[in-house]
Amino acid sequence: MEDIVYKNKIVLFTLFITTIFIFHRPGFSKGVPALKNADEVLSEIEKANTAFKTLKADMTFTRTITLLESTEVSQGEMSYKKPKRLYLKFYPPRNEINIVDGKYVWVYHPAEKQVEKYDMNKGKQSSQGLSFFEFGYGESVNSAKKDYTITLLEAKEDGKKRFYILDLLPKDPKSQYSDIRLWIEEGFWLPGRIELYESAGEIVNVIELKNIKLNKGMSDKLFMFDVPKGVEVIEPLK
Repeated sequence: MEDIVYKNKIVLFTLFITTIFIFHRPGFSKGVPALKNADEVLSEIEKANTAFKTLKADMTFTRTITLLESTEVSQGEMSYKKPKRLYLKFYPPRNEINIVDGKYVWVYHPAEKQVEKYDMNKGKQSSQGLSFFEFGYGESVNSAKKDYTITLLEAKEDGKKRFYILDLLPKDPKSQYSDIRLWIEEGFWLPGRIELYESAGEIVNVIELKNIKLNKGMSDKLFMFDVPKGVEVIEPLK
């Protein structure tokens, strides 16, 4: 049971990350750019990744369990700072705060006065939880290739935007996710939408980001969690 609870929580730290963007880009009516192949898309992602240090955005997280015909949608806001710093706040009714400080993962439930604490250096899933988000938002393409088999599924055009959909198959058979798909918007070249498939697709998690702002000032204090007085600390994997 503890492992199931952990899996449901740690999925939120993926960030990597995730989207409909509000950036304005030229349309495709004239001078339509030629379609890029997988290597070219990955090269653009690598350049965009190198250029940014912080990210702030509104987030929508959708979790669907097909067998139960159940869908849960959560709204929130997130901030990310290299390396491996994440702040994620979910609005009510979820009412939850998630913080990755580089050493620990904290899942804080204010109403219950409880916080779950996970050591990022212990257990495979602790590190996997953030690594998928880090691809495109922190981790290099070469590093991602060590953990995933990456292919370009297709390119889609939506109005004036073009998206490249990358498929990441984990090389570790024990990975929490059986498949990961990243939607990369041409011109922005960072993941705009992340689809995470569990249990051979029976559970689908979708992360989308809006109102993205890159390289804005961001204090390290945002990613430090001080346990409030009267809050119980639980370490499920200990």
